[in-house]
Amino acid sequence: MDITLHPTKLNGTIIARPSLSYSLLHATCQSLALHQAASGMSDPADANTGRAKDYTRLPGCWSEDLDVIHRCFKVLNEDAPTLFVGDNLQAFHMMMPIAAATKQKVSFTGTGDFPNSAVLPMVDALKRRGVSFSKGTLKIKRRDRDRIHEICTMTKRMEYGSFSLTGRESPFFVAGLLLSLPLLEGNSSLRMTTMPESLELPDMAISVLRQYGVTILRSVDDYGYPYYDIPGNQTFCIPETVSLEGDWTRAAFWLGCGALGGNVTVRGLSGDSHQAARQILDKLHSLGAGTGQGTDSANVVSGSLKGCNINASRIHELVPILSVIMANAAGTSMLTGIDSETFASVFRVLDAFEADISDGGSGFSFTGKAILSGGEIDAAGDPIIVMVATAASCICRMPVTIRNAGVINKKYPDFFEDYFRLGGRIEK
Repeated sequence: MDITLHPTKLNGTIIARPSLSYSLLHATCQSLALHQAASGMSDPADANTGRAKDYTRLPGCWSEDLDVIHRCFKVLNEDAPTLFVGDNLQAFHMMMPIAAATKQKVSFTGTGDFPNSAVLPMVDALKRRGVSFSKGTLKIKRRDRDRIHEICTMTKRMEYGSFSLTGRESPFFVAGLLLSLPLLEGNSSLRMTTMPESLELPDMAISVLRQYGVTILRSVDDYGYPYYDIPGNQTFCIPETVSLEGDWTRAAFWLGCGALGGNVTVRGLSGDSHQAARQILDKLHSLGAGTGQGTDSANVVSGSLKGCNINASRIHELVPILSVIMANAAGTSMLTGIDSETFASVFRVLDAFEADISDGGSGFSFTGKAILSGGEIDAAGDPIIVMVATAASCICRMPVTIRNAGVINKKYPDFFEDYFRLGGRIEK
C-alpha cells in the first residue's frame, strides 16, 4: 500500500487503543490457566474456560507478538511440541521459560536469523536450572529447509530454585520467567546481578498475575537490584472481568504530533501506569510543548519548541516521535541511548527530509528547522519508518509519500484510522 500525506497539523481527541503489552500478558495468563486444566495441573472445573478471551480478535489488541504466542499455545499440550515463532525474537524469548516449565521436550522453529547475542543469555540462565539444549535433531521437510529452520530443542523441564540474571536478558524473557515459575512444584527466587535497562514488562507482568490469583513478591537487594520471591504450585484463575489499560506507547505518538503545531487529546490513559511511555508528557514539556493530564486523559498543544538533551535508554519506544520533535525544535538537541535498529530507521527518514541531524557519537544531534522538505520514502518492511514519516509530514512543505506503508499493521493496525480522526489528509 502506497499513500501520500499532505502537510497537516493534527487536532482533536481519540480514545487510546488497549495496551499491547497488557493484552499480551493477559492472553498468556489465560492460556496458562487453560493449559493447567488441560494437563491436569489444576482442577478443570476451576479453569473458568468460559471466561477466556481470544485477544487476537479483540479490536485494537492484535499484535504480531500476541499472534505468535497464541499459535504456540495451540500446540503446547502436544507431546514434544514444535513451536513456530517466525522471526519474532520477543515471542521466542517469552515462550522459552514457559515451554521449559511445562514440557519435557520442546522444539522451536523460525524463519528469521536469530543471532547468538539474542539467544545465548537466555540459554545460559535456563541451563543453570537443568534445561538441556540441542540443535539439529528436528526433521524439517526438505521443501521448507530454506524457509523454516530449527532454532533449538530443549529437553528436561526447568527446575525450581534460585535464578540469577545478568541484566542482558530480554525483558520478554524475564516476564516469561515470572509467568512460568509459579507453575513449578517448589519455590523459586529471581535476582538481577546488574540493573536491567527496563523493568516495565516485568512490573506489568506482576500486576497482571495478581489479577489471576498468582503472587510474586518484588523487593530490592543490598545493591538496589530487583529481587523476586516466587512461590510454586500456584493456580491461575481467570478473573470474571478484565480491564485493559490504554496504550501509552501508541498514544505518545499522537501526543507528540500535537506538539508539532497541533492540539491532541488522548482519553483512556492511566496516570499511574507501569508503562514507561507515560514519560512522554515530561519529555514534551522539557521541549516546550504545552502538556496537561486529567484523571484518564492526556493533552498536548503546540508551544515554542526549544532544544534539550534526553537520554532514551529506558524509553526506546519514544525515540521515533521525539526525534521528529527535536528536528523541529529551535536550537540544538541531543537524543542518546538509541538502539541501532531504531537509529538507522529514524536517521534514514529525517535525513531524506533534509532535517539537520547527525550522529552525535552515542545518539542523534539536531539543529532544529522550522520546516522539513518532505518527499518520498520506502518503508521497506519497517513500521518505524512509517511512523517517523507520518509525524514529519506535520512540518513538511511538500507532501510525504510512503511506499509500502501497509507494514505499519505489524505494529499498529489502525494507525491511519487514528491519523484520519485527528484531521490527517491521506491520498491513496
